Amino acid sequence: MRKELERLTDNLDTVFRGDAWHGPSVTEILNSLKPDLVDQRHGFSKRTIAELIYHLVAWRKFAIEKLNDNIHFSLDSDEANWGTADITSKENWPLLKKELTDTHKELLNLLEDQNDDLLDKRVPGEFYDYYKLLSGIVQHDTYHLGMIWVLWE
Repeated sequence: MRKELERLTDNLDTVFRGDAWHGPSVTEILNSLKPDLVDQRHGFSKRTIAELIYHLVAWRKFAIEKLNDNIHFSLDSDEANWGTADITSKENWPLLKKELTDTHKELLNLLEDQNDDLLDKRVPGEFYDYYKLLSGIVQHDTYHLGMIWVLWE
């Protein structure tokens, strides 16, 4: 049975592609941003928009690796979490957007092969289950969308 997993997957995809109750989705924001803004620094934020987008990619990669039983995968450095200056540059913006879309699709494809039993399984190498990880990605995306919105204005 997939009822709860389908609901989580739908939430994950809604926040990403559109029709989210909170406002613009990840895709809607990405498609509206001018590349000149994505690597600008602001005095009130440690991160740029592109670094925040890379961070969304990183956590999708984390979930993908864990679904593939990679117990040793972690995001234990700033570079792993936030990218490098080259990766998060405005010149690399089209590739970064593509990577986010690609990792999102890959995550959804992996989840299609699962059922609700997955949600109670512990994430390999972690102290929490897949329900917490997947619902956390939904919350994580929504949180960082707010940060991106503030940096965009």
